[in-house]
Amino acid sequence: MPTAIPARAIDCHAHVFSSDAPAVAGARYRPAYEATLDGWRAQWKRAGVTHGVLVQPSFFGTDNREMLEALARAPRRLRGVAVVEPDIGEGELRRLDRAGVRAVRLNLQAVRDYAVFGDASWLSLFGRIAQMGWHVETFVEAGRAPELVRAMSASRVAVVFDHFANPGGSTTYADLRRFAHERDVWVKLSGTYRIGGVDPRDAARRCIDALGPGRIVWGSDWPWTRHEDGRDYVRMREELENWVGAERVEAVLWDNAAALYRFD
Repeated sequence: MPTAIPARAIDCHAHVFSSDAPAVAGARYRPAYEATLDGWRAQWKRAGVTHGVLVQPSFFGTDNREMLEALARAPRRLRGVAVVEPDIGEGELRRLDRAGVRAVRLNLQAVRDYAVFGDASWLSLFGRIAQMGWHVETFVEAGRAPELVRAMSASRVAVVFDHFANPGGSTTYADLRRFAHERDVWVKLSGTYRIGGVDPRDAARRCIDALGPGRIVWGSDWPWTRHEDGRDYVRMREELENWVGAERVEAVLWDNAAALYRFD
């Protein structure tokens, strides 16, 4: 039986991109199709989604133009997560904030050494964005979430871990529980196909036990790059109830996400 359609909900993880803009040098992949804002929003009504967060695709690097163009089309309904260099100027950060950006993304797939994020340049950036009310949003390799937090220990910027924090077989959630005493730590329930067969219901419950229900958000990961086949937007939204329980769905879909991404 389908779950009830929520009155309002935020999809906290989606991507838009054209089919022809060049990928950044060294990109691991580049989809040959386009994923448009209209295509994503066309899915919303059936799932009860009313607002969304666009995450800069890794294959565009720090060229955030397509994401920013999409934000400008619906500034009250959309927020963004940008990729930037650590030495980005203050004026550019302010421009991104006015455009609706609320976080800096670190996609750490195939990154060997996370210690670099304890360097002065990155710690300076983390301090600057923390003052703006932003957070760091990251997709780590399996089991390496604690490693990243330890590297960032000199900073107290909030951290949001995509895709269930990609726990692997490690003690990720126990470690995140400890780190949550030092900083805001969040987990985004998304991308079950990116976490190596981890049981999403068990992982979601462990996230809630570690961080509390107020630090959990949901994202569709639309258009599911490299995992497109067989995906259905509505069905993916409905899975959330199985993961967190019906009593928590409204808070995850709206209250938590609206606070994190500063929706009115």
